[in-house]
Amino acid sequence: MKKVATFAIIFSLFVVFHPPVFAEKGNISPWLKTDAKWWAEGEISDSEFVNLIEWSVNTKIIPVQYTPVQITEKQVPLSVKNIAYYWSLGKVSDRYFIETIQYLIRTGLVKLDESFHKEYSDELRKVSVFDDKKKAVVIIPTFTASAYSKGGFYEYYNGKCDTCTTTSIKYDTPLDYTSSQKAVQVLGSLGYKTITDIDVDKRPSILASYDKVIVLHNEYVTQNEFDAISSHPHVLYLYPNALYGKIFVDYLTNTMTLLAGHGYPSGTANGFGWEQDNTQYEYNDSCDGMGLYKVKNGEMLNCYPEDNLEYNISLLRTIKEF
Repeated sequence: MKKVATFAIIFSLFVVFHPPVFAEKGNISPWLKTDAKWWAEGEISDSEFVNLIEWSVNTKIIPVQYTPVQITEKQVPLSVKNIAYYWSLGKVSDRYFIETIQYLIRTGLVKLDESFHKEYSDELRKVSVFDDKKKAVVIIPTFTASAYSKGGFYEYYNGKCDTCTTTSIKYDTPLDYTSSQKAVQVLGSLGYKTITDIDVDKRPSILASYDKVIVLHNEYVTQNEFDAISSHPHVLYLYPNALYGKIFVDYLTNTMTLLAGHGYPSGTANGFGWEQDNTQYEYNDSCDGMGLYKVKNGEMLNCYPEDNLEYNISLLRTIKEF
């Protein structure tokens, strides 16, 4: 009998008689490290190890968040085996190993059973806000999407265009990583009402109609929008680096002009001199140590959640309960 079979039997008995308690935030039972080492050393096959991982995921021994199949792979990459080996030696964190397993799920090599899909659907319903009495609104970062688009501010920053401190407002530019695409999609699907920067700039009092305001990566805003957001009593700043660049908008010419921020004029960081600025968290996109902290008019997330939001039920629950 191969090692994996022996270990699986022993481990199954352990689970039956001693239900394991798994710590939150990515800890895994240490029993699996033995198998990872055997796999890396060639003692068990790829298929045997994948089957054990699949069983461990579906029985919640390995705590992963729901991940759909996005691409298809036919065999396990060597890099995954290397990561498993270093994890077995304690040189790779549980969290990183879990991310590797989620890669195996995304590629279809590890398959989630139907109960996993049903549980995720049930949890999504619980974090939706269709029937909530508390009125919440999400502000879509239209100005920021324009700033990052072709001919926008970043062509000025990169020395490609001296006149690009003024750029057109691009209403139809698809949102992307820099303009919180996933947050807009996910929160919209859960029943959150959305408005745009333009709505707030033209009618700042609109925010008073809502019990809570959710700010995304609204990096570039007008003074009107800044005042409306920073004076609202209950704001969730879901992305760092919001309210960073100060702009002027001319709706007659459909343009926006950078006034201050992001090193413009020279030496200017936050264009509003905003004391709550949390741009230092912008590049924590892995969201290690994810958490909210209190500020004067709400709470801020300490990481950039674009790649961690879509299937993170815990974060979606936090947003709803805020």
